[in-house]
Amino acid sequence: MSEEEIDYTEFIDFEDSNLISFKLAAINNKVRFSILEILRDFQKLNMNKDKTFKKDPYYSRELNEILLKKYDINISLQMLGQHMKQLLTAGLIEEVPLKKEVPNKIGARNVKGYILKPDAFEELFLEINFLSDELLSFFDLYKINQKFHDEDYCILTIFNGADKGKTFKVHKDDTVLIGRKADFSKGDLASFAILLDNSYTAVSNVGKPHLKLFYKDDSWCILDEGSTNGTFIGQNEVATGRITPLKKNSFLKLSRGEGGAVIYCSF
Repeated sequence: MSEEEIDYTEFIDFEDSNLISFKLAAINNKVRFSILEILRDFQKLNMNKDKTFKKDPYYSRELNEILLKKYDINISLQMLGQHMKQLLTAGLIEEVPLKKEVPNKIGARNVKGYILKPDAFEELFLEINFLSDELLSFFDLYKINQKFHDEDYCILTIFNGADKGKTFKVHKDDTVLIGRKADFSKGDLASFAILLDNSYTAVSNVGKPHLKLFYKDDSWCILDEGSTNGTFIGQNEVATGRITPLKKNSFLKLSRGEGGAVIYCSF
């Protein structure tokens, strides 16, 4: 693939976005995604148990050569630098100082090597052995969510499982109950409810909805009154029985691991 065939024009305006948006947008590009794969593969092969490396991480010229040989991506070092800058700003990679022999220079030179950040995908609930198709689909779900933005609403998009891609608008005047279909009683359904597929087996099955979402005191809030498997914002478990305000662009996890539901919440 030649440099002319790749669209490099849509670099993010980082001042108008948030950290999760940075990461999703940074991933949604063939060159940057290929760079992340290269760095992932390097670390899988060369990282010791104490998090040190068996050999020096790649620097820009080495990355450029791998992009060409392995991915048929032919770009200039200057353009590569723009992509690296975007990955750095998104918090996906970090620089490490190296001394390397470089072409047309005598002796080792100070250069910057690149590695994945240890918590690169923490906010995206992803493991380091990510799958390309899955990651790129997350960006599509994020774009779906953003289409429905309105200052009077909280927008919820389900990011995994049988209901993946379903999006809901919750008005400030409404309280929404969230849980599996099988966990709702007739009385529950008198309220606005988001009925998750019963295949979300780790979502509470205690005869009541897992979670409430509502607007209170100028903030969107959630309340888990005692679910069996807990509710998490990012990696942090929400205290049961306590109203918890949400930050903009949060990932809600209704229990952890397989069988839970992951919901992207923006307002």
